[in-house]
Amino acid sequence: MNTRSFLDLRLDARVGALLDAGSWVPLDPVEGSGVLAGEGAVHNLRVVLAATDPERASGAIDTADAEVLLAAVERARRSSRPLVLLLDSAGAKLTEGVAVLGAFRRLEAALLDAAESGLRIAAVLGRHCFGGSSLIAFVAAARIYPRGTLLGVSGPRALAALSIPMGREDIVALFGVDSRARHDEDALMVTDDAAAVRAATAAWLADAPPGLTIDQRQRALKRRLRLYRGDPLSTPADPMPPELEARLDHLFPQGWSALYASGVIWGDGWVHGRETLVVGFVQGRPVDAAACWRFAQALLDLARDHPPMPFVILLDTPGQAATLDNEQLVLSEFIAQVAAVTYRLRAQGQPVELWLTGEAGGAIYVALAAAATTVTAWPGARVQTLPARIVSGVVGSTREQVTPVSALLEARVIDRWTRAPGFAEPPSS
Repeated sequence: MNTRSFLDLRLDARVGALLDAGSWVPLDPVEGSGVLAGEGAVHNLRVVLAATDPERASGAIDTADAEVLLAAVERARRSSRPLVLLLDSAGAKLTEGVAVLGAFRRLEAALLDAAESGLRIAAVLGRHCFGGSSLIAFVAAARIYPRGTLLGVSGPRALAALSIPMGREDIVALFGVDSRARHDEDALMVTDDAAAVRAATAAWLADAPPGLTIDQRQRALKRRLRLYRGDPLSTPADPMPPELEARLDHLFPQGWSALYASGVIWGDGWVHGRETLVVGFVQGRPVDAAACWRFAQALLDLARDHPPMPFVILLDTPGQAATLDNEQLVLSEFIAQVAAVTYRLRAQGQPVELWLTGEAGGAIYVALAAAATTVTAWPGARVQTLPARIVSGVVGSTREQVTPVSALLEARVIDRWTRAPGFAEPPSS
């Protein structure tokens, strides 16, 4: 029996291997983009398909690519056709700086909104799915993993930049299909054969299971944490750091009441006579899987106990924790859960304001900024794609500069900047 490796196919051949012959109708191209997008059919079922090109900057997604992916999402929504994403990508194109964060924010927001509205989304993974691409993959209701796929939010180059070198066997053991599918309950694992990938995609399209609900996923992530680290609720609240108390006094001058544990805060606060629920990643600590779960659980608990109230989310973290144990847990899925829970609150009509009070960047920024109603930067906020050391290790650039507020606003990384406590009107779309 003749077989063709799906992962070794060039971009146009991958698309052709999935679709019925002669069914492809491309979308209008965007200058500078390497993403291929259009409509086609899989076993006579019409779909919208978008595919990244691994031969172009390792499939890194830039602003032009994000524009094409956005167009594909909108086409799928307008036509009510399933969306199939072929993701073979190193993540965001870091050399574009904060502009690519704004692009990822808009793309992730569109995907969250589409998923919330009931659009069926499947991610067919290529050889690599790292960084922000892994976050996109976990918005999908299912992920199809050909053998040979590697997935993680902090890939081998990012870990190496933090002095965590890995050999090929270590990389496969950590990021490979067996490790990912062991935990991903919406995974479809297939051989690296073009016909097998097409068959798996067709089977999912013909009888797509709904995927885990938010509550089911929260319970599944809790089980995973208990397996590796113990019950996440067994960690008691920590004493509130004095510097955090001072910050909260400034942000909520009419009073606040909150608990703190391992870099996560949750409670409520008052500004201008208005009470708001407060949850945040604070103290400049990298966000690990346990912190993501605690954050999402706090959102769910507060929303259940105080359904009509708005939320303020505080963000002061350089991004996700790039460690072996967090990648073993599939940190991408925990971060995606943070985005999904936050967006669900917004979709239910509860305003969600994201306040950047310190460092902000990486997949954590994208997850929260995409889900929030508005994003406000406070004095001292510093937005970056990833910590400079990781960027230097991945792209070889050591330049580090502060991005002016005007550039953050232009890139839609933030919606406003403020010095005084207060609330924003939702930005116009």
